[in-house]
Amino acid sequence: MIRSVRNAAALLLRHQRLIWWIFLVNLVLAFFSSLPARLLLASTLDHTLEGLRFVDGFDITALALLMGRPVFPATSLAIASLAAVFVYFVYLVFLDGGIFAVYLDDRKLSRGEFFENCGLYLWRMIRIVLYSLLPFVLVLVVNNAIGSAADKLGDRAAADQVGFYISLAGSVVSLLLFLFVRMWFDLVQAQIVSANERRVLRTVFRSFPLALRNGGLYLSYLGIAIFSFLVSAVLATIWFRLPHRATLLSLLALELITLLFIASRLWMKAASARRVALLAFALPEQAPVDMVIPAVPAPFDAAPESTEPLPAPVAPVAPEATDAEPPQPSPDEGPKPME
Repeated sequence: MIRSVRNAAALLLRHQRLIWWIFLVNLVLAFFSSLPARLLLASTLDHTLEGLRFVDGFDITALALLMGRPVFPATSLAIASLAAVFVYFVYLVFLDGGIFAVYLDDRKLSRGEFFENCGLYLWRMIRIVLYSLLPFVLVLVVNNAIGSAADKLGDRAAADQVGFYISLAGSVVSLLLFLFVRMWFDLVQAQIVSANERRVLRTVFRSFPLALRNGGLYLSYLGIAIFSFLVSAVLATIWFRLPHRATLLSLLALELITLLFIASRLWMKAASARRVALLAFALPEQAPVDMVIPAVPAPFDAAPESTEPLPAPVAPVAPEATDAEPPQPSPDEGPKPME
């Protein structure tokens, strides 16, 4: 498990520009979606005693009381935030095809190749997201059922903390199930991109046994999630204790938490892509296919073959034998001079 996490981290760092691109878009969307709240809070809290509770630290109680006022337009601010969240979610779904293509090939794609893969697999990624809603909803139903049972048992039990512990155990079980569903559909996405598979629903069903058999990958997901939670808890504690006069430090702590969430999510995807790539590499080789070698065409300047039959070969004619002897030269005659 440790080796798998380490190899996935190395793959993540080799292609860390994906982290920074996603972080940049998140930062831009967060800036524009927070403008209405910043203007409203500035007009309400500037130069007031109530505003001092947000200067020396972050007071959650004061923020809750402020949001409960009738003059505070919580609905309009929530709509602006939800619109930014929706745009960011669509952006992440669009990038999934290119991200898995990078992690599966483990090479730096050009900008054209990356966005070509994003567009090629976009509709299939949307279908995967829609199919994943059902198991995620089932996990929420299980969590709510355990919570209701914990409340009933807590009312009937003699000890006061029975219901709390049951509810806590149910929350842990729900988080583990949620993590398994996340790993399952990450494997689906990786297989879709690896094989350029168009039958998404069939791949979803085929990936479920694969997810059940990959306990090591699930432990990798669990380790990444625990690491991300612990580091983000430390950063959140630092942010709560920082005075808000230290604006740059407060902003740095919050952005580090955001960057950690982005990196941990891509870390999980890198682990799934690496596992699918290893499985594809370990498949048995296919039987050799008989190759048909085409006939080489005749050159253009060759004479066309004649369809007429060739004449039969003529045997050489032997000279006729005669009884006369060849004339002998006269002894008186000398050799004739050469002309």
